Amino acid sequence: MAPEKKQVLLFTTYKFREGTNLSVRRGIQLASKLTTGDAIRLQSREGGEQRKAIVTGLKVKRFRDIREQDLAVEHDPQCRSWNDLFATLKKLYDDFDEMEIVTMVYFTLEEGE
Repeated sequence: MAPEKKQVLLFTTYKFREGTNLSVRRGIQLASKLTTGDAIRLQSREGGEQRKAIVTGLKVKRFRDIREQDLAVEHDPQCRSWNDLFATLKKLYDDFDEMEIVTMVYFTLEEGE
C-alpha cells in the first residue's frame, strides 16, 4: 500500500512563529481532512521548499465569532487582529463575509524546520 500523502497548506504570507501558529481557512474542508496530531506540509503559494508541521488543534466557527485573543498566535503578523484578518481574507476572496464558516488550524513546525 502506498504511503498516505500529507496535506499541503498554501500560504500567501510564508512567515511562522516559534511554538503554536494559527491559520484561518475558508470553509470546513480541512476540518474533515485533518485531525490533531496529523503531519502536514506548509508551502508558499509561489512554490519552493515545503516545511513540515504537526496539527495541534482544529476549530470550526463563523468568522464573526473569532475573538481577538484567538488571533494572538496567527502565523501572519499582519493578521493578528480581527479587522486585519478580515481585510486580508476579503483580498483573497472577493465575496468573503463575516458570516462564513472557517476552520482554524493550529500547528507547530517540526524541529529543525
